[in-house]
Amino acid sequence: MQDATADRKSNHFHKEHKDPNLPYPNGIRSLLFISKGLKYGLIAFVPLTAFQTLIVVYALIDLDAYLAFYYDLSSTYPSVDWVFIGVSMIHRLVYLYCIVFSSWLLFRAARNIHTVAPGQMKTQPHWAWLWFFIPIANFFKPYESVIEIDRITRENTGIGPGSNPLIITWWVLFIGAIFFGSTVFTLPGENMIQISLSLELVAGVAAIIAAILIIRITSDLAQNQQHLQVDGV
Repeated sequence: MQDATADRKSNHFHKEHKDPNLPYPNGIRSLLFISKGLKYGLIAFVPLTAFQTLIVVYALIDLDAYLAFYYDLSSTYPSVDWVFIGVSMIHRLVYLYCIVFSSWLLFRAARNIHTVAPGQMKTQPHWAWLWFFIPIANFFKPYESVIEIDRITRENTGIGPGSNPLIITWWVLFIGAIFFGSTVFTLPGENMIQISLSLELVAGVAAIIAAILIIRITSDLAQNQQHLQVDGV
């Protein structure tokens, strides 16, 4: 109820500055609803990722049991097989949900800045989230966009110069989780399997910490943007 009220209020910030050429002519739009939706998705993502990471830990502790689990699930661990498949599918759906909400949040946050401080932000609102899906560029452009959004928001709300120091830590963990999680070893041999599992473990831990950090980062951003004003403080 409070988020809905805040959203309505933010849509009417500074009507005296109404400009049809701005992204949001009637003022900024609240991020509170989106950030809360993203928070719930990430809260679900963390235990699901932890479950899969524990499976990897088990495999590293007892590789023979893991190989039996992997190659002969139907006869050795039929119930665990279905549980793992189900959790894996839910995990992917939750991850997709988080992608949608995080993209929505970045798009709206960027449009808010282009509304209250035209010309200060180089990145266009649609690129604030599209950069995540552009190969090679997605290693650095999304980070630049998030930094730019957070920095300009802080400068225009009187918080001060600079951006949230948690962003760089989140970004390193986020990239690490994607890189190690997508590394696939096709060479045969027990040692290669153990290396692959070790990287999956690193990716899982990194993803969990990154998810916790992005909850804090986006919640702070949503609260800060509630105080954005046309032409700054």
